[in-house]
Amino acid sequence: MGAFVISVSAGDEALTDGEKSLMKIQLIDANGDGAYTTNDAAAFLKAAAGITADANDAKYDLDFDGVVSVSDAQQALRIVSGIAPVLNEAETLALFNEKVNSVKTVRPGFQKTETIQCPSVKVTTTGAPLSSLNVSNMEFNQYVDKVVGLLGSFMDSSQLNEMKQQAKDIYLPQTATKTVAARSNSHYSYFPVNNLGWSSKLTVNDITGTTFKVEGSNVVCTINLGEYTYIGDEYPTGSSGFSKRQSLPYGKVFNIPSLDESDGSVVNKVQFKNGKIVLKADLATGDVLSVDYSYTYICNIKSAPQEESSMVMTTSTTANITDNYVMNRVTVD
Repeated sequence: MGAFVISVSAGDEALTDGEKSLMKIQLIDANGDGAYTTNDAAAFLKAAAGITADANDAKYDLDFDGVVSVSDAQQALRIVSGIAPVLNEAETLALFNEKVNSVKTVRPGFQKTETIQCPSVKVTTTGAPLSSLNVSNMEFNQYVDKVVGLLGSFMDSSQLNEMKQQAKDIYLPQTATKTVAARSNSHYSYFPVNNLGWSSKLTVNDITGTTFKVEGSNVVCTINLGEYTYIGDEYPTGSSGFSKRQSLPYGKVFNIPSLDESDGSVVNKVQFKNGKIVLKADLATGDVLSVDYSYTYICNIKSAPQEESSMVMTTSTTANITDNYVMNRVTVD
């Protein structure tokens, strides 16, 4: 089979990896019927063989090397047969990174909904004034019940009610919404990663996998992260650790906690897991339509020493974080 050199324009040469990924999704559907079938593979094969009128058309150059060849036809056949994905991991991540970063340059309006839920807050105490208040890995609400039962007669009703309400509230989902106008500077403050000019610096080494699919006129990219654990000083805390946190895999795409130790508390361990980001974009224009972020972190902290008390409390808090961003379409100048 012959190979036909494509006349590549200067604009084509300047295509980014993300743009190539978006184009590839559309090029595979050679006959434009909205499905990836063997008919599409046949079109690539005919183009590579030079037996079609538009054999030298760039729409058959799947690898963007400037040549329509049998390798393009083979790649198309593998994809429509389900042997290979439309986009591999690196291609999907390139598309994701480019589109999620574009939010801070295009600056569309969006509504952010953040939900934080703590399914578990375990308390460990030593040196308590009553030996029966020394516990290990007891859920906070159970610990409060224990404190109230043992010390309730020495506390006024307002203190008791405050403790009981705190024990109840700590397990309830906390939801907040924020609306950001198009073209405003608030994108740097409210779109991840907060207060930075970019939104993702993920590499294939930071993730555990990707998935990709076309839903009608939209493309959906899902990025998954694995589990990372930091012991003691391995986790950079406070404002001084800001830049170092952004070099951690989760810090490259999520708003991860600073966990300030300036009050005398000590961070013993921080664990991140279940990281997932789902980006939906318009297939034709590439406009970002929505982004969903979710991850879980477990933080073990020893509280600051108390004056005139030998009691030490350690809490291990599990928090599930979800952030949803729904964009308003804008026209780019």
